[in-house]
Amino acid sequence: DFFSWQPISPRNAKQLAQVSARLCRLLREEVSEELEHNNAGLASLAGEWRHLLFPDASDAQFADGYAQAVTFGLLVARVRNVDLSKGLDAAANELKKSSTLIGSALRLLIDDVNIKHALDTSLGTLTRVLNVVDWPTVSKGRPDAWLYFYEDFLEVYDNDLRKKTGSYYTPPEVVSAMVRLTDEALRDQKLFNRPNGLAAPSVTICDPATGTGTFLLGVLRRIAATVEEDQGAGAVPAAIAAAADRILGFELQFGPYAVAQLRLIAEMQSLMGVGAVAATPHLYVTDTLGDPYAEETQFSAMVAPIGASRREANKIKREKPITVVIGNPPYKEKAKGRGGWIEKGSNVSDAGAASKSSSRDVAPMDYWSPPAEWGAGAHSKHLKNLYVYFWRWATLKVFGSDWLEVTRKPDVGGSGIICYITVAGFLNGPGFQKMRADLRRDCAAIWVIDCSPEGHQPEVATRIFQGVQQPVCIVLAARTPNKDRQTPARLRYISLPEGKREVKFEALKKLACEGADWLDGPTGWREPFLPEQEGAWADFMPLEELFAYNGSGVMTGRTWVIAPDKLSLTQRWNTLIQERDARRKEVLFHPHEGGDKSSAKAATKGLTGHEARLVAPAADKKSVVNPTRYAVRTFDRQWIIPDNRLINRPNPTLWESHSVRQIFLTAVERVSPESGPTISITGLVPDLDHYHGRGGRVYPLWRDPAATIPNVQPALIAQLATLLGHAVAPEDIIAYLAAVMAHPAFTARFQKELVRPGLRVPVTADADLFARAVALGREVVWLHCYGERFSDPKSNRPEGPPRLPKAEAPTIPKGGAIPGAPEPLPDTMTYDAAAKRLHIGQGFIDHVTPAMWAYDVSGMNVLKQWFSYRKRDRSRPIIGDRRPPSPLSDIQPEHWPAEYTSDLIDLLNVLGRLIALEPRQSALLDDILGGKLARRDQLFPAEAQSQGAALPEGD
Repeated sequence: DFFSWQPISPRNAKQLAQVSARLCRLLREEVSEELEHNNAGLASLAGEWRHLLFPDASDAQFADGYAQAVTFGLLVARVRNVDLSKGLDAAANELKKSSTLIGSALRLLIDDVNIKHALDTSLGTLTRVLNVVDWPTVSKGRPDAWLYFYEDFLEVYDNDLRKKTGSYYTPPEVVSAMVRLTDEALRDQKLFNRPNGLAAPSVTICDPATGTGTFLLGVLRRIAATVEEDQGAGAVPAAIAAAADRILGFELQFGPYAVAQLRLIAEMQSLMGVGAVAATPHLYVTDTLGDPYAEETQFSAMVAPIGASRREANKIKREKPITVVIGNPPYKEKAKGRGGWIEKGSNVSDAGAASKSSSRDVAPMDYWSPPAEWGAGAHSKHLKNLYVYFWRWATLKVFGSDWLEVTRKPDVGGSGIICYITVAGFLNGPGFQKMRADLRRDCAAIWVIDCSPEGHQPEVATRIFQGVQQPVCIVLAARTPNKDRQTPARLRYISLPEGKREVKFEALKKLACEGADWLDGPTGWREPFLPEQEGAWADFMPLEELFAYNGSGVMTGRTWVIAPDKLSLTQRWNTLIQERDARRKEVLFHPHEGGDKSSAKAATKGLTGHEARLVAPAADKKSVVNPTRYAVRTFDRQWIIPDNRLINRPNPTLWESHSVRQIFLTAVERVSPESGPTISITGLVPDLDHYHGRGGRVYPLWRDPAATIPNVQPALIAQLATLLGHAVAPEDIIAYLAAVMAHPAFTARFQKELVRPGLRVPVTADADLFARAVALGREVVWLHCYGERFSDPKSNRPEGPPRLPKAEAPTIPKGGAIPGAPEPLPDTMTYDAAAKRLHIGQGFIDHVTPAMWAYDVSGMNVLKQWFSYRKRDRSRPIIGDRRPPSPLSDIQPEHWPAEYTSDLIDLLNVLGRLIALEPRQSALLDDILGGKLARRDQLFPAEAQSQGAALPEGD
């Protein structure tokens, strides 16, 4: 209906973005439809488009690129006051006079008569509507009218596109701070000694993911301010005109490219004054990560400007020295195959030209893969991220010189600055150790600004990028001329204050490179880019050093193999094997993207302790492999089908060592706990996200199912026994950790130290305190494991589900039963604090304290999380894999089973008893910290230190 309206004239940039997005979407859909019907003109054009710009573009990506290029080409034409009523050809020719690349692209895309005829509806509507756009009315004379244009456009056009490309546009307040800090570093006499900073004629600046040009605008404004202060306002126009030749931008998508060009020209015109002719910015539509050594091709006259742009971009990437790379590179996990030559390398000859006969050169990313002897191989998958590829590209352009020379002579290099805002995983992730080591070798100074002190998934109002859940950071890495690569960079670290993003923006305004609030970071080559550990915390034992092995929990890869009840799993399996349609069966099975399990793939072995079903699931006719209890989240025990064919990464080590005596400790690794117990414990095989729903590590107590080989380091057990004067059992170690760390007081006490992820534990040298901790810790373990480990009736730990004293225990009074059949599953759970009553649908449980209701594990509310898996509507946000989950996941009980009630009563009793222990645990921690602690050299003499785990990593 929208397109049956008369042409409208938007009154502001947001309206124009929304109108343009609808028109662009119509064009994209029409192009896609024509491609499906094998339109010869469009098919040929798509091939030429790929050859010119994007070799790996699919038909869908071509349709998107086509639609955006035409839409934004016409928008640029209207800003140039080109009359679209004279036809698209005339508009393209007129546009080429002021915007060669956009005009040529527009001409290329609409030149074919058959294409124009096939797309007549959408192209006609597009030109008719946009021709009434009056840019002075829309912009109201403001250069920043385009600031959020592309964001507003994407919101209507395709909000998922931003997520797919990893593009999130940076707030101007952040851009201003990054540009200012870069300028300060250039001026620093000890580093670069360039008094004019970014305004220095020798400084070349590049934004490799330009987007709508915000960073380059910030650079222009900084240059203008510097020149005006130093030479006067009259000197600004010439300085801006000269700066245009040393400011470069690369952008993959035509839409933001066009917006960036418009914004930069408008800004330059504003800075240079009325009557001045603004130079055309050096912007290129190109894949920054594309191979700069790719074979060049002769292009026809029509597409020559586009071909020339590609050649010039490749020459810059290949040869031109760059002083500053600044920007916000795209973030995209699991980006294997999208890193271009940075990831794959290039076939090049000694002369640097393309050569089909030469062997594949080493890929730049290969240098950041941790060596096998570092034991970080399981984590190297995290390097496969777009932002990491952009970091690698920047290090070559700024710190290196010609790539071939760098590969042969790794100590050669230039000087300059990289200033990026990216997700913060590389700051301390084990897979990024080589990246950090290389940055320390390359740089003289590195500044790290933690922009997400709230951690993962903070409140939206606190986020720098409101659509990004991951922690983000600003990093400024500076390499001085003739840097000694044997001396590690000086690392400085600061965290922005917690609170709303406006509070963070204010803090950024006041930040200076030489401010007093920066903390020093470690100098070890592979150490995290985080503050140096100080005080007593630095002397505590790292948790991971207490154990011979730690690994990931089970990553199922599909949700339907886990359920709160066994019957649902049986019904799901039966539905799968009874499906006759092969394609439908595969949809039900839900192959994991990038995984190696499918319904047609057989297994070579099963999981230890469970039936080995080796036939492919698609051919299986037998009943389900008997489900077993499984630790999904802290205190949430569900069921899993222990079938190796169905679980993407089962971590066989956990199944092989599991027994009725096994105890697994789980904890976070790459982030820090925020609240609640610092560690969690279970007697069941744990999920990858067991601790609090967002990853972590698993530390088994035993290395074998017979529980004869402890996973606790043998040296620790022996030395601790000598220190305390009595024998120490492996179980004593796990009990000690539970007493000291599995409570909120530990997390709260070391909140400041935990700004740097990595758990540490104070080990007492006092035999009485150790014994007290072990006795208390055994009760904590017993509770975490629902009475199935460390039971001892004499110590009030009977085998079976723990219970509070009768007067305090949660109970269901008469009339409070949670209804079963024929009532449907409930969808609500609420709490009445005054009555201490937990309501589940139409039922309720009394004697539920506020502390039970509020109990959380690092932000994960235990009761709410438990209920979310058992209510009627169990739908969850789709994250990562954008496909909907398997329909098998929808198979669940229609009515509330009695076992759910029993599980909930058990959980409430466990929480109640743990809460009652917390004061004793807190007092114990105080006493341990106030007493004598064992030093690391006492627990691990050099000759007794372990050389590493004997078990496989299993990730």
